[in-house]
Amino acid sequence: MVFNSLDKSKRRNLIALAITKLIHGFGTGMFTIVYQPFLLELTNSIVLTGLIISIGTVMQFLPMPIIGKFSDKFNRKYLLISSIPLYILGLFLLILASPNSLNYVILGILLYFLGFIINNLNTQFLVAENSNKSKGLIFGFMFFSYFAGTIAGSLFIILTQIINSRFYFMFFILLLVIEGIIFTFFISAQSIDSQNRTMPNKNLEKKKNNIWVKILTTKTSRSILIFFTLDIFVYSISLSIYTGGLYKYYNLTKADIAFIYLWFNIGNALFQIPAGRITDKIGNKTTLILSQFFGFGFFFMNILTVILWMNQIRQTIFITLSIGFILFALSVCTFIPAEQIIMTNLGEEQKAESYGIISFFRGIGLIPTGIIAGLIVENVHYIAPFIFSAIGIIIELLFLLRFFHD
Repeated sequence: MVFNSLDKSKRRNLIALAITKLIHGFGTGMFTIVYQPFLLELTNSIVLTGLIISIGTVMQFLPMPIIGKFSDKFNRKYLLISSIPLYILGLFLLILASPNSLNYVILGILLYFLGFIINNLNTQFLVAENSNKSKGLIFGFMFFSYFAGTIAGSLFIILTQIINSRFYFMFFILLLVIEGIIFTFFISAQSIDSQNRTMPNKNLEKKKNNIWVKILTTKTSRSILIFFTLDIFVYSISLSIYTGGLYKYYNLTKADIAFIYLWFNIGNALFQIPAGRITDKIGNKTTLILSQFFGFGFFFMNILTVILWMNQIRQTIFITLSIGFILFALSVCTFIPAEQIIMTNLGEEQKAESYGIISFFRGIGLIPTGIIAGLIVENVHYIAPFIFSAIGIIIELLFLLRFFHD
């Protein structure tokens, strides 16, 4: 087993984190499918839905430098636990929301994604701190657990086919309670590098003052920042309203969307661990290039689906979209291990804060994508965002080949 070479404390932490990834994947698997259709039902507007999604993205990344600083300063376990009530309160406000109380939607989304970034950042660093040299493999195993959970989430929607999305939000709350119990009782409070993070350091204050400058001026850090910001902008132009588009443009039901996402989740679960091994063997840069080729295939299949739909060839929609999602799964599972190895190893000191700063700039790239995508779909055509993203991937590949280094 991947954890056999680790000591008992590290192994227990990683097994507990893998179980919470499985549970969390179940919840987010449901949330991802019903979230955008739920907003469309409330707003009855793709543009307004895109605007609300853009507001939610503010909380996904912009507070990251502060969260990263807290993560470097305080125990990651307790920060993980603090994410659970934020998630739950956010979902509870979404349950209360109606077309006449969209303020509940906005506040709920902000709290939900604040919980998300606290949970995600601290989970990634706990995984990195408890891992050995095979970080790619261990990250792959963690995301295998997560996507195995998303498979269950997709199947749950297919089997239940409950019209009211609020039911799935309530079920997610129950899963979060279980997750919080595991964080509290089964993860060690003493993280693997807590001694290093709390030991006195005469130069620490000076380094803190220079960390933003260092990231912006160091060639390697600047390349990482530019690539990951460009990547999230390119993909999110299409993905920010993707599920809503399936719901509105193709008139797919939530169960139909869950069926398509099932192929994405199965692909991720099958390929995450092999992708982690590949990343350890061929390096981060080569793996990221491979990921972009798969990503281009995903957008190509979506462009093809729209063209066939416009020409009244509609019986192939589930085939082409499912193939597209399998390609997207290959893109994601080759991207994630390389991304997390790079992002959790940005320096010897203040790793979480450095992670947060890079994520802050990624957030700036992400913020406008929802409203831009909504406006493009409303004023040009549903196919336009996919063409934009496909061209953007070509630019990403050129950047990787010319400026990015392992």
